[in-house]
Amino acid sequence: MELTVRVHLDGAMTARRAADIAERMKRFESRVLLCRQNITVNAKSLMGLVTLGLHDGMAITICAEGHDEAQAVRELAALLGA
Repeated sequence: MELTVRVHLDGAMTARRAADIAERMKRFESRVLLCRQNITVNAKSLMGLVTLGLHDGMAITICAEGHDEAQAVRELAALLGA
C-alpha cells in the first residue's frame, strides 16, 4: 500500500517526535517505509526518520507491505499531521 501525504508539523521534525513515531510504527508487523525524492528510510528507525529532515509542507510517500499495512499507513499519516 502506498500513500503520498503533505506533512503538517510545527517547524521541523524533532528527535522526540521521531522517536515517538518510530516506537509507534514498531507495533506493526508490516514493513513501513517513508520516501522523499531519492531517499527511502524505515519508519521504525529513529535515525532514518531524522535523516529525512521532514518539515512542514513537505510531500512524503508512505509505503507499507504486510497484513496490517492499511492500519500502519493510516497511523503514520496521522502522526505526520496529514
